[in-house]
Amino acid sequence: MGVRSAAAVFIAMCTGQAAIAGGIDIPPTFYDWSGVYVGANVGYASGSISETASGATQAISGAVVGAQIGANFQYQSALFGVEVDGDWSNQQGSGSSGTSLAGSMPWLATARIRIGFAYDTISYYATGGAGYVWFKSTASTGAVSSSASTAWVAGVGQESVINRNLILRFEVLYLQLLGNVEIPAGVNPVTSTQTVYDILARVGLSYKFDWPGN
Repeated sequence: MGVRSAAAVFIAMCTGQAAIAGGIDIPPTFYDWSGVYVGANVGYASGSISETASGATQAISGAVVGAQIGANFQYQSALFGVEVDGDWSNQQGSGSSGTSLAGSMPWLATARIRIGFAYDTISYYATGGAGYVWFKSTASTGAVSSSASTAWVAGVGQESVINRNLILRFEVLYLQLLGNVEIPAGVNPVTSTQTVYDILARVGLSYKFDWPGN
């Protein structure tokens, strides 16, 4: 076979392979959100305490910083997940005229489910569940009472993939305490119904471990 014949055969083979490849629809590669993740978060919280007995209210606000661990499962574009987090907080009450207490929230934790949707490297989710809050109140007499209180929590968030394993998030949570909070008054503490709510805005960074088989 001459050089010209060999060249013709080579060109024909390449042309045929290109035509075959051109007729095949190659699906795009999308990011897989399934997996277990751990990370850290930081943000700011602001809320209010309303005392039923006196009608007094006070604002409470401060920074929060903590960590989270969770898992996601993706089915097509739908996302399902669970998450547990815990945050230290320096939230302090600023008090209003007539209030009989000053409140603070040294730390809080939540356990939530997450439901959302994803398109490639961006996802959006709604979340809700239970919270556990360490709440401290100080009466005008100087007496201090500390107690752990349960709460319900709900919110929304958005996440963006930085690379294969790093995920940046922004979320807003609404947290409200359940039941009564003990308010110390004089020597013997009294129990007064409190409405305590908190709004948290946090940014976080998580490391996602690859799902088995990925």
